[in-house]
Amino acid sequence: MIKVAIFDLDGTLADTMGDLMTAMNGMLRELGFPTRTKEELLTFINNGAYRFVQHSLPEAIQEDELIMATALETYSRHYAKCYVEKTHAYAGIEEALRTLQHSNVRLAVLSNKQDEFVKNIIKKLFPADLFEEVHGQLEYPAKPDPTAALAIAKSMGVLPEECIFCGDSDVDIKTAKNAGMVPLGVSWGYRAPAVLREVGATLIARDPSDIPLIYEKYVRV
Repeated sequence: MIKVAIFDLDGTLADTMGDLMTAMNGMLRELGFPTRTKEELLTFINNGAYRFVQHSLPEAIQEDELIMATALETYSRHYAKCYVEKTHAYAGIEEALRTLQHSNVRLAVLSNKQDEFVKNIIKKLFPADLFEEVHGQLEYPAKPDPTAALAIAKSMGVLPEECIFCGDSDVDIKTAKNAGMVPLGVSWGYRAPAVLREVGATLIARDPSDIPLIYEKYVRV
C-alpha cells in the first residue's frame, strides 16, 4: 500500500519558468552572452542549477570551470531576487494534494533546485501543514540518483515500494525507478508525455485531479 507521495517542484507543483527565465537571461546579459528563449531553457531544465546554467551558456565555453563558477554565482544572485515573483502553484494542485492527504497519504517534495529556494517557494505557495519533508539539492547527488529519495523514505519510516514519486520529467521517472518507487508522470509540466513514456512511465496524470484518482485506482493496494 502506498503511504507516501514525493513530488517534484518545477513543472509539477508549480510553474516556475517565468522566474527561471528572468534570472538566466539576467545572468547572460550581465556576463555579455546571448540570451535564451523559453523553448531553449525548457530543454535545459530538470538536472539542477549547475547543468541549467552550463547548458544555457554558449557551447564553446560550457566546460570552462572559471566561467562556470562565475556564471553559477551570477545566476544564483539573479534568481534570489526574483524566484517568487512569477512562480505560482498549478491550478488544482493543492486540492489534489489535500485529497491524497485525506486518504492518509503523507506528502514530501524533492527538487534538484537549490534547497533554500525550494523551501521558500513551498512556504509561500502551500499551507504549512501539507508537506512533511521538503528538500532541494544539498549533500546528496541530483536526481535521477535515488539517494535523496531513499533518504526521504527512510526519514518518513516507509519502504521505497510504499512511495509514489510524481514528476513532469524523464529525470523524475528515472528517479522513481532507480529508487524502487511507483513512477507517476504529469502532462502539464516541462516535458511532453511521450518523453515520460519513453523512460517507462505507465501512469500519467492529465491534470492535478487525476493524481488522487490514479492513486485510488492503481496504487492504493
